[in-house]
Amino acid sequence: MNSAQVGVLSAHAACFALDRPYMPSQRIVPVASLSDRYCEVAVDLLARFFREEGFSTPPDQVAQHFEQMLVDDSCWAAVALEAGQAVGVVTVTSMLYVEWGRLAEIGDLYVVPLHRGRGLARCLVNAATGWSRRRGCGGIYVTVTPEGERRNRLSQFYERLNFRATGRTTMMATDFT
Repeated sequence: MNSAQVGVLSAHAACFALDRPYMPSQRIVPVASLSDRYCEVAVDLLARFFREEGFSTPPDQVAQHFEQMLVDDSCWAAVALEAGQAVGVVTVTSMLYVEWGRLAEIGDLYVVPLHRGRGLARCLVNAATGWSRRRGCGGIYVTVTPEGERRNRLSQFYERLNFRATGRTTMMATDFT
């Protein structure tokens, strides 16, 4: 059994650092495979996130990339449920580095606007951190876009979860065609 198939994580376990009382209607559910009942809703949440943030990736490509992640053992995804409805999603990828060993990256984190402020994003980050620890990662990082910082003050959110700025600049080349 791979780590994506560990089953349902209770909100209590996934939200160990949550400052709010445990709500039985909240839980984090790993998306284990393409046939998983939460796969389609996770893709829908990711496509909605990309539209809201102005990312140019079209929905069919979001779906294709997510499906590739689900069959890759170095990747993990989960949805947050509230009262049985999927209202948030997180994706994580782990990589090996000479400097750090195995590290994880939160690639995507999204909670539907009407469900924000209830601790679901924190639950998703804590679940992602737990998966990363079980994979043997020495740390987890996230890239905060200027838009995400401006709209949502994401640095403050992640700092409350013990993430710290590294001072490094991320650059990317994409013309590999």
